[in-house]
Amino acid sequence: MGIMVNFLNALRKVRLKLSMENFVSTNQAVKSLGSVKFSDKDNELINKSKEDIDDIEAIPQRTPPGSEMLWQNIKRVLLMCGGQRKPGGVEDEKRMKDSCRLVDVLEAQRFVSQVFAAMQVPKQAASEMADALIAADYMGQRSMGIHRLPAIAADLLNCTVVGDATPGIVSEKKAIALVDGHNAPGPVVANFCMDLALQKAREVGIGWVSARSSNCIGFASWYACQALEQRMIGLCMTNGAPTLVPAGGIEPILGENPIACAASGVHEQFLADFGMAACSVEELELSYCNGWSKEVPKLVALDRNGRETTSTEEALRAQRIRAFQPEHKGFGMAAMVDILCGVMTGARYANQIQRRGVYSTENAPADLGQVYVAIDPMRFCPSFEDRLGDFHRLLRQAMPNKVGKSAMVPGDKEMEHMQMVDEQGGLTMSPCTLCVLEELATKFGIVPLKMKGNKPSRDSISEELNLA
Repeated sequence: MGIMVNFLNALRKVRLKLSMENFVSTNQAVKSLGSVKFSDKDNELINKSKEDIDDIEAIPQRTPPGSEMLWQNIKRVLLMCGGQRKPGGVEDEKRMKDSCRLVDVLEAQRFVSQVFAAMQVPKQAASEMADALIAADYMGQRSMGIHRLPAIAADLLNCTVVGDATPGIVSEKKAIALVDGHNAPGPVVANFCMDLALQKAREVGIGWVSARSSNCIGFASWYACQALEQRMIGLCMTNGAPTLVPAGGIEPILGENPIACAASGVHEQFLADFGMAACSVEELELSYCNGWSKEVPKLVALDRNGRETTSTEEALRAQRIRAFQPEHKGFGMAAMVDILCGVMTGARYANQIQRRGVYSTENAPADLGQVYVAIDPMRFCPSFEDRLGDFHRLLRQAMPNKVGKSAMVPGDKEMEHMQMVDEQGGLTMSPCTLCVLEELATKFGIVPLKMKGNKPSRDSISEELNLA
């Protein structure tokens, strides 16, 4: 649990959300970071936080939202991710290895925060949105990380998402609440709801908060994990635009509708996060636009005519993805999430939600529904943390399939990736992502992303290549 809590604290301490009036001094900020370990680069970024706030407030006047040139650049990337334009950049593994670069975690947060602030998103909201993307990259879910920046930017520029909106409580009881997101950015709604759920769990043992009129929250695990530092169990689920076809059908009717659950003991951490698709559209986009994969496995996707396809390009154009096997159960899980998130909250559900595709100014608000749950396990079992540790011990005692390897439990993969990022000194940025970030920096007049001199680790590159 320690590495996740440290990461939460690190992002919180350097969030660019404080006004100039209550901004703490550099020495106080560094001192308050406590046991969190930072590199020299991290400390330099903390020392420059006040300068970054000055930069953010100056940016919106440089390039007004809706700039035609910026819009065309973003649309070009979205067309490429959607399989409607051939990917540029990397053509083979050797060139990919030469092109990937490392960037410090907090430097990435600084840059992405400034991009959102440049689109007139308030400082706190901009930082919360950046945190969600950085967390996905840090925990190994790169398809939900900075790679999604062009799609989010498109929604902000064409006002599909209201960048300065704030969520509000519609109705509330001691243990439950219904929140109207007012079409605010997904991470802003998610943080508001998770904070409310945790507050209720502290008071009565459990908090269940549902949301409507929300938007894409990105990496669901990020919000479930926020319960860990308060020694609680966190759950997060959301519906989404239809890309999932039912068993025996060809029309996309449900979203991938992920569920995430996080819990921790004294020495162990449990983290499970899964969407209901055999392969997410975001994974296909990341793989295709970087030129890593032109094919998808069998029984994953259908083409625009409803026929089986192994072409990544055709799969992206059609966005008709099968549920995980057995298909009827994967689709059933997606339907369950949609009932809880969409039907029960008053949000849109199934194919009422606008399908993903090439972004345009005619796009309607998503009106997604979500559920956030926080549970104080000590109210149910005072020895929960010890029992969770014993539970993990039993799982790890399972016979491994390789000599010298131990069986993995849910959460190990994310922990390994976070440790790898720390050891190599930063996040691995893929060629396509770097190209997009360079364009955004130029158009908004933002200080470009500062790259690190060392190269990504071989394990990090291999994981990129094995996507989709």
